[in-house]
Amino acid sequence: MRIDALDAALIRLLTDAPQLPVLECARRLGVARGTVTSRLARLHENGVIEG
Repeated sequence: MRIDALDAALIRLLTDAPQLPVLECARRLGVARGTVTSRLARLHENGVIEG
């Protein structure tokens, strides 16, 4: 699996604040909520993140 800049920024954001809601992640990253949701699902499916 390839990690791009958005994936890396999302991982950093959730490392610093693991309980951050998806909508707030989207706002801070400047992307749509659906983008964050799909990225999180892909990262989870590939074992990059847990929980």
